[in-house]
Amino acid sequence: MATTSSSVVVLTVLLLVSALPPACVLAADDDGTTHLSFFMHDIVSGSNPTAVKVIKGPGSTTAPTLGMAFGDTTVVDDALTETSSATSAAVGRMQGIYMLSSQTGAVLMVCANLLFTSGDHNGSTIAVLGRDDTSEPVRELSVVGGTGKYRMANGYVLWKTSSMSGADATVQLDVYLTTGNGTIDEAAAPVSPVDGGGGSSGSSGTKAGSAVRTAGGGWVSACAVAAVVAVVGSFWV
Repeated sequence: MATTSSSVVVLTVLLLVSALPPACVLAADDDGTTHLSFFMHDIVSGSNPTAVKVIKGPGSTTAPTLGMAFGDTTVVDDALTETSSATSAAVGRMQGIYMLSSQTGAVLMVCANLLFTSGDHNGSTIAVLGRDDTSEPVRELSVVGGTGKYRMANGYVLWKTSSMSGADATVQLDVYLTTGNGTIDEAAAPVSPVDGGGGSSGSSGTKAGSAVRTAGGGWVSACAVAAVVAVVGSFWV
């Protein structure tokens, strides 16, 4: 009987764990701020670019590192992945535009949606708008809205260039936001590089003072834990 009971418990736990959404790149801070971290791949070269120039400014190139002139405007559909490797697990897409908005430097005005295409957040978006001074190691852009899980989101995004290959760029995005309905997404997350931790892998580190949890989907996680406790307890009461 003990062997049968143990088998039932193990099977129940495995089924519940497999039902949980993946613990991707999310964390919940003590103040109710949700933290997401992932990588964007902006590809302008090759036969299948994800960033295409649609407007050419009238002047000569003013940002050689970007190969852009003042007024140049690019439409993007960039891949978002869990780590700096373009072949790592897909998180979503960044879809929108950026334009060179400085006459003297490599400064972009970015207007884009971060679209999530996997897991519990599939179909949700975060709207980003702001100034991207690519000469700075870390840039801050605004979160001005969202849909789905991130409806009425507000906050900011920290951008850090991870690597460059010509004009192609891999950029780490650390998003910090709150939502209008006050919900918090819970899962493991790397920390922002400006907080003194994390790394290019996007898969480790915890932020001091934050309530970091390893299972995503708050209600699903809570129900799963409660069910496990109930099942295990029933065999030892």
